[in-house]
Amino acid sequence: MLKRSGIIFVFLLLTISYAQRPTTGRLWSYFNFTGLISKQLAFVVMPGFRYEFSRDEENNGTAKKTYFYELLTGPVYIVKGNCWTLKLPVWYYYMGFPISAQDDYFYSHNIELLPIIEFRKNRFTLSSRTIFHNTVYASIYETAHDRKGYGLVIREMIKASYSLNDDIELLVAEEPFFGVIEDSEAEVHGLGYWQKGFRMNRIYAGGTIRMSKYFSISPQYVFETNYDSEGQLASINHYLFITLSYAFKLFD
Repeated sequence: MLKRSGIIFVFLLLTISYAQRPTTGRLWSYFNFTGLISKQLAFVVMPGFRYEFSRDEENNGTAKKTYFYELLTGPVYIVKGNCWTLKLPVWYYYMGFPISAQDDYFYSHNIELLPIIEFRKNRFTLSSRTIFHNTVYASIYETAHDRKGYGLVIREMIKASYSLNDDIELLVAEEPFFGVIEDSEAEVHGLGYWQKGFRMNRIYAGGTIRMSKYFSISPQYVFETNYDSEGQLASINHYLFITLSYAFKLFD
């Protein structure tokens, strides 16, 4: 009885702590177009946007509305084994930040290397995706010297999925973000070069529905927590995350 009461007490403390943090509700969407050039090579074009529809009073109270545009594009090299698949994407990543409150717009240019390894066993799939997010230009800074620089963020996603049948797959995943290399001269900034250390974590839950051989939709819920320079929880974001994917073959 005492042990159960202690667990309930800790749960209530965590709930209260999270509830006191600034919180938002957001929509996040990708449109993924994949051209299969051969069995070993594909090319991806994936635009996306994010929209904030709610923000609590403790977090200024006014939702940002459309606050982020993005475009990822580049090749993917694919190697398949009996029960595993290795994918090696190398992508250019454009990030755009409309700031409606200031009637301003900032952007950054980034290069992403994201090796993905998947292991399959019957209906289960376990995958690891490591993103090496390299920022090389960020317009948020005032001088041309500071805008051109280099920063590295590493994101590691572990995902488990289960296929209910040929058309429906369920998934859960977790993805922590770590600032690894700070730009040597530019000030750290969320829209530019990140600070070193653990900065963000995302937990995903949802699934994928295959509507046809080439088209699928993936609705997910994402719970995102952000942390300050001292490692303390700074804010919480709740996302409805939807990806629409269309793949087409360019070979016989």
